[in-house]
Amino acid sequence: MSGSTVDADRPADPLEARWVDLARAGDEQAFAALVRSHQDRLYAVALRMTGDRDDARDVLQETLIQAWRHLPGFRGEAGFSTWATRILINRCHNAHRARRPVGPLPEDDTAADMPRTPAAETLAVAAHRREAVRHALRALPLDQRAPLVLTTFGGYTHAETGRILGISESAAKVRAHRARRALADVLQEWR
Repeated sequence: MSGSTVDADRPADPLEARWVDLARAGDEQAFAALVRSHQDRLYAVALRMTGDRDDARDVLQETLIQAWRHLPGFRGEAGFSTWATRILINRCHNAHRARRPVGPLPEDDTAADMPRTPAAETLAVAAHRREAVRHALRALPLDQRAPLVLTTFGGYTHAETGRILGISESAAKVRAHRARRALADVLQEWR
């Protein structure tokens, strides 16, 4: 690893830096360009954090509204992506706290109607695995889930994850590792 002090999250693209400056001054088109540039990554993180498409969309929308409202105060100490992702993670935490306990899902009668072919069974097993991973992710403590989601699904480095979460790089590594180990334990039957 080099000794570079360059923030990997700061925009290397001068156009993005310009969008940030314009958006901070109230330019809605510049903010829309920032949103287009970052929304897919933010949505992927929100989806993995919430485990639900509708909740992820809601959290993303709330994040973007909050980012727009607070953009004039954005100091640029971290890159726009880090700042927006921190807002998103906070929104995910708030949504998690506000969520009421959900009872068990109703039994799905459609499985009985599925044809019994090798392809159908393979699809059913894959769907069951995805659901198991989704439930296992949601069962992780938020302080482990966030670093795992950011590094594994969000594409952030441990250093960026630490900046987003306000923890050290080593703490981000440890928490992501603990989350992976916990997931492996829960999902051991699929090995």
